[in-house]
Amino acid sequence: MSVKQRLLAAGVTLLHEQGLAALTQPRIAKAAGVSQSHLTYYFPTRNELLLAIAEQSVNDALTRQLGSPEADPAQALAAAMRFLPRVRMLLGLVAAADQEPSLREAVSRLVDHVRQSIAQLLSHLGYAPEAPQVLVFHAAIVGLAVMNLGRQSPQSEAELAVGLRQLLALLPHPTAPGSPAP
Repeated sequence: MSVKQRLLAAGVTLLHEQGLAALTQPRIAKAAGVSQSHLTYYFPTRNELLLAIAEQSVNDALTRQLGSPEADPAQALAAAMRFLPRVRMLLGLVAAADQEPSLREAVSRLVDHVRQSIAQLLSHLGYAPEAPQVLVFHAAIVGLAVMNLGRQSPQSEAELAVGLRQLLALLPHPTAPGSPAP
């Protein structure tokens, strides 16, 4: 595993085990077994590091879902959206990009990556979404995740599942997982 991969793996592990506050450069460097100067060689700023960890976290979640075709897509996506540390991190990055124009291009790449991941997951599950449908799906799940983050109640968690089922019902009829979309 390369140094960069070790840093990202350490960051994702810290995010999952200790939450967003644990994602400091010294902690990630220590968890990866490298010096902080080595970390800053790959990720000069904390925001660049967080963007890379966010992308890795999305990739990891997608890999888990693609490896489990029998999973209920609404439940699988709801579980990913209920992972509050990732939601906090993504929301924080969006807010940081509002204040730091230099981050906007990187956040834009992350948004594109997330949409590609959503399209890939939905296709794998047998749906045939077009780009505008993926855009609306992405916007809706972000809204549901942010509302759940702000409310953190049984009602908001239930709304995640209901909202996702409704979104999936609006997509072109699914085919069997793994078969070509119509």
